[in-house]
Amino acid sequence: MRMKLIVSILLICLVFFLGSAQAQIGDNSCKPMKFLNATPDAFECMKKKLQDYGIEVPPGNSGELSGKGITGSFEWDGKSYLTITITKKPFLVSCDTADRELIKFVDECKGL
Repeated sequence: MRMKLIVSILLICLVFFLGSAQAQIGDNSCKPMKFLNATPDAFECMKKKLQDYGIEVPPGNSGELSGKGITGSFEWDGKSYLTITITKKPFLVSCDTADRELIKFVDECKGL
């Protein structure tokens, strides 16, 4: 009887976890991140680093990024204003975590 109770509790937890994961998959985008002072050199640095990491980046000043389970869009004004939006990410990665990593990445190239 005790074993049935333990198995039942584990099953309920598993169903709850899978249900939570499915709910998060539906809305998996993050708020746009806006960066100032993204110079032409910094913008090219970012594109190259992303490509070296295995993220596909189209030519030009706007488009869709994709690779390694992440999809996003970017738009650069050609001078200094860059917007990046993550539109799809692994459900175990929060938007806060993704934003922090994106800020660190952009800061590496802005120092040029």
